[in-house]
Amino acid sequence: MTDRAIRAKRSARAGTHGCSMMGEPAIEVVEGSAVEQHGAELAALCRVIFADFAPEYLLGRLSHLDGAALFSAHDAEGRLIAFKLGYRRGETLFYSWLGGVHPDARRKGLARRLTEAQHRWAREQGYSHVETRTRAGNNAMIILNLQCGFSIVGFELDKAGIPVVIQRAELA
Repeated sequence: MTDRAIRAKRSARAGTHGCSMMGEPAIEVVEGSAVEQHGAELAALCRVIFADFAPEYLLGRLSHLDGAALFSAHDAEGRLIAFKLGYRRGETLFYSWLGGVHPDARRKGLARRLTEAQHRWAREQGYSHVETRTRAGNNAMIILNLQCGFSIVGFELDKAGIPVVIQRAELA
């Protein structure tokens, strides 16, 4: 995988380059080391989405992600309102690491569109599976993942002792 940035806007629903459905934010895809350039913007949104978010958790890891891919949506004013960030974990596994939707932009299908775009991209890159971990209390994300083809494959406690559900999807 190269360190190219794909700045072409993609509509996850329409499946085309450079357009989106009427009134819907287009999905932008950025790959490789170019993802690092979006660190501050991602950290700012994460501080809104996650009550206990520490920016260094994200910023300290961005430069170390192998095969990073960022899927994002911006509002009409260009502000980041939703994203999914993942990276390569082996030859055929893409790990969907971090993502979220601004509270003001929820319940509009953005998380589903980002997931669909991420899976389509991962399939095009030759990955056969996507894996993610979600806090057990995040029912909305667990349910969306199940609706998008994920299966629950495990359960663990994270470093802070918080229950986490492990989900995996086969990319057909």
